[in-house]
Amino acid sequence: MSSITVVGSVNRDFVLTVKDLPHPGETVLARHFVEGVGGKGANQAVAAARLGSRVRLVARVGADAATILDALASEGVDVDAVRSDERATTGIAAVVVDNAGENTIVVNPGANADLGVQDLPSRLVRSTGEVVVIQNEIAPDVVDLAVLRAREQGGVVVFNPAPARPIGTRVLAAVDVLVPNLGELASLLGTDRPATVDDARGLLERAALPCRAVVVTLGADGAILKEAHSANTTHIPAPFVDAVDTVGAGDTFCGALADALGRGTDLPAAVERAVHAASHAVTGLGAQTSMPYAAQLDVPAVTSAS
Repeated sequence: MSSITVVGSVNRDFVLTVKDLPHPGETVLARHFVEGVGGKGANQAVAAARLGSRVRLVARVGADAATILDALASEGVDVDAVRSDERATTGIAAVVVDNAGENTIVVNPGANADLGVQDLPSRLVRSTGEVVVIQNEIAPDVVDLAVLRAREQGGVVVFNPAPARPIGTRVLAAVDVLVPNLGELASLLGTDRPATVDDARGLLERAALPCRAVVVTLGADGAILKEAHSANTTHIPAPFVDAVDTVGAGDTFCGALADALGRGTDLPAAVERAVHAASHAVTGLGAQTSMPYAAQLDVPAVTSAS
C-alpha cells in the first residue's frame, strides 16, 4: 500500500446542471442539483484513497464541516491533520455544468485561506519515498514550505500549480512531477495557451522548467510527459468516454498519479493510469462521484490515436 500526504483545500461543492452556460446578465434554470465534498486537496486525497493508498490530508475547514469530515473519513482519508476553524466557514464552490460537460466555477476560499505554515506537520514525509501532493488553492507561503520540506525529508513531490500563479525557481527545482494543464503551463512560461497537442509538445520541449518531470493534462486529449533527462515528450492519449461533467478530472489525475508513483510504478506507466482514471471521472456529475476504484482501472479501454 502506498503512503500519500495531500496538502490542500476542502470545499463544500454545489453543482447545478443547465442546458447552456448563462451569458453575462442572463438567468437560466438548473435541471439538476447535487451537493458534495470538493476542493482540490480533498478531491485528490479521495482519488488516491479509492485506488487503495493510505492517504493523510492536511487542510483547514470551518466549524460547519462535520459531515464533510465524516464523508472524507468514510473514503479512507485520514483527517487527523485537518484543523477546524471556529471563526470561519468551510470553503464553498458553486459549479455550473452544461450539457457538453463544460463548466464555470466560483469559489469562496473560506477556511482554506487560513491554512498556515504552523498547520504543516513537522514530518510531512513519514517514510522515505512517500508521495506529497500539493496544489495552489492555499496560501503561497504554505505551498512553498510544503514543497521544500517534503523534498528535504526525502519525499516524492507532486505539485499541481492550480490555480496558476508565479512560482519561484527554488520551489520548482524541488518538485519531482509538476502537473499543470495547458493554461497553467502557458501562465508559468509567460506565453499564449497552445492551440493543439503538437503546439503543446513543442512548447514543453522548449521550456526550461527546473523540475524533474512535467506532465501536462490535456482533457479529452490525454496528457503529455516530459522528463528532465529527455529532450522529447511522450503523448499519452485518453480513452473515448461520454463526458458528463469535467469537474474533478484533473484532481482525479493527480490522485491516481500519486497512487501509482507511491507503488513504485515508473512515470510513463503512472501517467497512463492517471489518464484512464481521469477519463472515468468525467462520466458522472460532481467532482468525486465517478472517481474510480482500482478494479475499474484494470478493465481494458479503447484509446484515441496519438
